[in-house]
Amino acid sequence: LTVPVLLLAMFPALRPPAWEWIALGLTTPVALWAAWPFHRAALANARHRVGTMDTLVSIGVLASYGWSIVLLVSGDAHHHGSYVEVAAVLTGSILLGRHLEARARGRARSAIQALLELGAKQVTLIDELGHERSVTIDQLGIGQRFVTRPGERIATDGVVESGSSAVDTSMLTGEPVPVDVRTGDPVVGATVNTTGRLVVRATRVGADTKLAQITRLVAQAQAAKAPVQRLADRIAAIFVPIVLALSVLTFAGWLAVGGSGTQAMYAALAVVVIACPCALGLATPIALLVGTGRGAQLGILVRGPEVLEATRTIDTIVL
Repeated sequence: LTVPVLLLAMFPALRPPAWEWIALGLTTPVALWAAWPFHRAALANARHRVGTMDTLVSIGVLASYGWSIVLLVSGDAHHHGSYVEVAAVLTGSILLGRHLEARARGRARSAIQALLELGAKQVTLIDELGHERSVTIDQLGIGQRFVTRPGERIATDGVVESGSSAVDTSMLTGEPVPVDVRTGDPVVGATVNTTGRLVVRATRVGADTKLAQITRLVAQAQAAKAPVQRLADRIAAIFVPIVLALSVLTFAGWLAVGGSGTQAMYAALAVVVIACPCALGLATPIALLVGTGRGAQLGILVRGPEVLEATRTIDTIVL
């Protein structure tokens, strides 16, 4: 609905008769229904006497939409234009950004899921009599022995009780050359046994394994806020009241110097609309989510957003 409104506002050759009313009709569901999350958040903030970026968006959308109706009904829209496209484009652009952020979060969750998928699903247990039986990984307990044959993933963290082999630990260390292990050596779950048969005694299972810890760290990194995001949140508490006050002063100032009510309203609306710092609020979380998610896919663990932000100061990497 926003796209045709934008085209009608920007390209006069496309305008049919009474195009302002057509644009208003297209904008109405955008400004009142699609923008409802902003209005709801603004109301909740107002009850707590705080202001956020949602407050600016809600006021900008409703003021643009309401003033456009006033101009159309009074007939002034033909002389002064209307702000109807602002209400639609402001809502549409921010919702598009949030959609992209949601998609980025989905990809990040997929990266975490891919880490979890690295773990073994089945394990071959050995009982006290030496009999082998296959069970699901959740039935494996600490202290139990299990067999890992060549080509299989080691079921969980443990210590080699018998056998020797070369283990591919690249999912954990990035090292492409398999590591030789023998009796008494520790092994890590989800690494791949490449050559020999190993009997391993489990020392950590479930959420205590290294794979689970890595997955948890990635999830925490994606849920945490970077310093620049926390700064934006702190600024918003001061920034929003200042913007609203400036808008009121702008309106009063235009009237004081002899401007018309329409000119004063245009200037006041411009202050509110332009003050919405959409780039910081949307670009920062998307960049952090994509960065940590892509890193996880490539086997690079980012311990937190502050670490990712600090990488801009790196000038030397030692391998």
